[in-house]
Amino acid sequence: MRYRRGHISISDAKDVPLLLTIRNARAITYDQICSLARMDGIETSKRIVHWRLSRLERSGLVQRMKHDLLFSQPIFSITSSGLEVLESRGHSVLSLPSTTREIVRKTQILHSVELAEIRLSLASKGILKSWKWELEIVSRNLVYEGESTKDYDALAEIVVGDVIRTFGIEFERTLKGASRYEELRRVFNTERSVDTVLYLTPNSEILYLLAVELRDVRKRIGFALSKSFQADPLDADVLSNSPTGEVISFREFLLG
Repeated sequence: MRYRRGHISISDAKDVPLLLTIRNARAITYDQICSLARMDGIETSKRIVHWRLSRLERSGLVQRMKHDLLFSQPIFSITSSGLEVLESRGHSVLSLPSTTREIVRKTQILHSVELAEIRLSLASKGILKSWKWELEIVSRNLVYEGESTKDYDALAEIVVGDVIRTFGIEFERTLKGASRYEELRRVFNTERSVDTVLYLTPNSEILYLLAVELRDVRKRIGFALSKSFQADPLDADVLSNSPTGEVISFREFLLG
């Protein structure tokens, strides 16, 4: 069969999972796409991932971000056409319909790339059982908007020995205003989706200020440096919001 010019044949087994990876991450580097494709069993060959990605880009289903001067490689996001393809395959999310005008804001790029790196670090250590991106979490929360919910940056389920633990992940790149942290304390004290939250930060200053702002939250919250956590997740130092403010390994924090 001959296809009309400009037509692209979409593989449900390969192209659709690749589009889902790019959509859910919002903004993601080329190397991260290749690594996640391999870890998630989408495609083991980097050369073939490159070929698929090039096809999707030429067809306008994904695009290179314009604001990627801080990176040595391209950063990709999905397009409205890419979202339409996913919706036609039954993969729609309320949090990002194809009618959305601005799919990725410039302020989301660094945040999204860091979260993809956090996921890769957990997966590379062989401890990640499941991962939900913020888009998936927000979409679910929109359905259950009558309940008190928190739109976490991610929800991770990991295996520690023979124990499985689920926790919310928040990456705090910059500090927020006092009123925002007051609202966060209220949300954390009422929402019930997870009992444990890990806040990751780029530096110690943000880490300690966060710990002060959230020290009285009833939920179990830990604070760690993102790069240290990525290097060795289970043994990374975590400052707990326990009354004693102890610093323990993430392994101890999760199992405690």
